[in-house]
Order: sequence, then structure tokens, then C-alpha cells
Amino acid sequence: MASARDTVYAALRARLLDGQYARDVSLIPQALSEEFQVSRTPVREALGLLERDGLLVSTSRGFALRQRSDEEMLEIFEVRGILESSAAYAAATRSSPMDLARLQELADRARREPDPAAQRRLFNLFHDCVRDAAHNTTISTLVNTLSAQIKLAAPWKTDESDEGLARSMREHDAILAAIMAGDAEQARAHMLEHLAHDRDNRISQLVAKIAEQPEQG
Repeated sequence: MASARDTVYAALRARLLDGQYARDVSLIPQALSEEFQVSRTPVREALGLLERDGLLVSTSRGFALRQRSDEEMLEIFEVRGILESSAAYAAATRSSPMDLARLQELADRARREPDPAAQRRLFNLFHDCVRDAAHNTTISTLVNTLSAQIKLAAPWKTDESDEGLARSMREHDAILAAIMAGDAEQARAHMLEHLAHDRDNRISQLVAKIAEQPEQG
């Protein structure tokens, strides 16, 4: 059974990554304690874990969403690219028949999926499966943390254009083909190219969102 701390941590993390909190929100331990009907100790511990994850920062009142500079964001994208491409490289050399079957099944489902948002979720599962196929828990843990930081700072809006979806499908197919063939260098290269497109899309969406915000007078 999950502890009170873990339950609060999971719930708050899901809210943060789903965009349920405004950027200027202040998370107050006492208020969260009352909401979750637990003592303040597990709430503070959960908030501390989220701060360790790079999602929150402590303030005089409680905890606030971590705001990142442009340079920090580019650094995070760079490190994620290194780690995920390394996972693709490892998957090409270490994946089991079961790993390959799961990757192929996810790719097939994504190709048949007509809903762009559902297809995007399948693409995310594909990336999870690539990391699983790498059989390196350190990479998986670090990428999960970095991906959460990216999602909080640069939320993704699904590209529903036929061109965007088709390109993503081609890129995932290229990664899969390289892994299936055991071509580690090609798997790494295709993953880096794919993640560069993801980075550029997220940054352009973030810039557009900031431009839409009213100026503070």
C-alpha cells in the first residue's frame, strides 16, 4: 500500500504535468493537508520530493512552480537528447524478442490510430518502451525527471496537421527499424534527429504562448 507521502506526491505531480496549476500558484502545505486529509508531514515530504525533481521551489509561503530560463531549457533538452539517444543505442544491442515485439506493436497501433492526441500518447509509450529495451534504469530515471521538467516548463500542444503526424510516424519507424536491425549508431542518430524536432516544436509553441500574454503595465 502506498504511503500518504507517495499518494500526495503522485497526485500533485500528475496535476503539475497536466497543467492544472497556474504559473503563479502557491502550494501551501496546510491547505494541501486539509485537502488530502493527512497531516502536514507527508505533504511537506511530497513537496520536497517535487522540489528535488526540479518541478517546485520553496518560498516563504509554501512552494511555487519552478520557472526556468531559456538557457536552462536548452540545457535540459540537450541532456535529454544525449540520454534518450543513448537508450536507443543500447536498445539496438540489448533488446530482447519481447522488447522488440512491444515496440512493433506500439508502432502498429500508432499507425492505425485516427485521433492525434491518442497517437501522441502511443508515441510517448514507444519512447518508454525504448528506454525499457535499453535495460538501463539510471537512464530511464533521469529521462523521466527531465521529461517532467520539460512538460512543466514547455507544455506540448499536439500537432494535428497531417504533415506533422506523418513526420513523427516516419521518425518513429526509422528508430524502430534501426533497433530491429541491431544498428546502434543509426538508432542513436534517428533518435537525436527526432528529439531535435520535438525540441524545436516545443520551443516555438512556448515562444508563441508567451507572445500572446498581455504585457505587464
